[in-house]
Amino acid sequence: MKKILLIILATLFTINSACAQCGLKARTAQQTVITSSVVIPEETKEKAYKKLAKISKKEARKIATTNYEGKVKKAHLINKENTLVWLLEVKGDEGTKELFVDPESGAFLGFGLTK
Repeated sequence: MKKILLIILATLFTINSACAQCGLKARTAQQTVITSSVVIPEETKEKAYKKLAKISKKEARKIATTNYEGKVKKAHLINKENTLVWLLEVKGDEGTKELFVDPESGAFLGFGLTK
């Protein structure tokens, strides 16, 4: 019984060491906070978002596809942390990714979920 327990412990230790050396890490949820330069005034309705954006949907699509090559499936303005952000879903070689673009400056803000 002691031999079996020692073998199990040695195996677990070896596996743990191998994972640590190769850099294997457990998957974690993305915790990137995406905000833009456009602060949404209180009580602003979604229909008014388009008036706040200086970058058009067409321009946002170009910016997104230069950062992740593929076909844009969806593009719309959303409220992220009380700021206005273009959210674009782009289907490319690595799957469908969410991309965020600043609606005022046109800056690429980062990636969201990958499907």
